[in-house]
Amino acid sequence: MGGLSALLRASRVPAEQEVRYYMRTPAVTINLAAPLSDALALMREHDIRRLPVVIDTGELRGIITQGDIRGADVMRVAGLDPLDIAQALRQVKVYEVMTENPIAITPETGLREAALLMIENKVGGLPVIDEQHQVLGIITESDLFETLVQQLDRGSEAHTP
Repeated sequence: MGGLSALLRASRVPAEQEVRYYMRTPAVTINLAAPLSDALALMREHDIRRLPVVIDTGELRGIITQGDIRGADVMRVAGLDPLDIAQALRQVKVYEVMTENPIAITPETGLREAALLMIENKVGGLPVIDEQHQVLGIITESDLFETLVQQLDRGSEAHTP
């Protein structure tokens, strides 16, 4: 994937189409040295499927998804003891399974461009960062679908007699 070096400087889009107005902020993040058990707990607590991974200064270094952690479900189905699984999740660190240098965008990136990036790279979310690579928020496919539904609702209201 494009990595941080592919940080997009958004081409001019109408201000109301900028990601800044649709992203989830603040993003729930996790430190790259945290155990997988912490990542899974945060995802469950906030009902989310991905976490931007940061270093102590808050700079983006990766992203971790439920799919990255899904091996725990496989271990459970395979009949491994839940206590063994819990222990494994405490021992494995986020940096060992995260995707490094994820594609990231700026708040000025347009919604269309963000959606195209997700489609082209087969990812479900993009961290939104500033010039210092600090995580400001995240935009996900769910956010884009919600925006689409709102736009469609507005369009149908305009056509209602």
